[in-house]
Amino acid sequence: MSTILGKDEQKINEATFTANLSLFWLKVNFVLTNKRVTGDTPNTILGLIPLGKAQIAQPLKTIASVASSTKFHIIRLLVGIILIFVGFAFIKSFGIILLVLGAINILNCYTATFVITNTGGQPVGYEISILEKSKVVRFVNEVNTVIADL
Repeated sequence: MSTILGKDEQKINEATFTANLSLFWLKVNFVLTNKRVTGDTPNTILGLIPLGKAQIAQPLKTIASVASSTKFHIIRLLVGIILIFVGFAFIKSFGIILLVLGAINILNCYTATFVITNTGGQPVGYEISILEKSKVVRFVNEVNTVIADL
């Protein structure tokens, strides 16, 4: 990711994460500088079809806290299981498509989240693959250290 730095701005850390397990080539990028957190996240339709990116930029002075968490999405799991059962029932016609959709839902039912809360108390979360949890925690710790030193 190419971040344009402002006057007296220095890059401290750069992190790239996988957005989800099924679309492993789509990456979430964050850059921590001495003045802000910037980055981009992929936009998808129904979590399957890539459609552009969303840019983020948050000045460090407006960040109240940064946290990481994990979340289990029970709806995604149930939809995945239902799609797999229906896919097996219709295996001779369009069942393969349903099996793939079900597997994608099951793979993405457990996620890590990178949450930035601004000074107004509004949290903004960015979902990341659960396999990247340790990288998210390291990046969150780095951001919190820089915020504490302001």
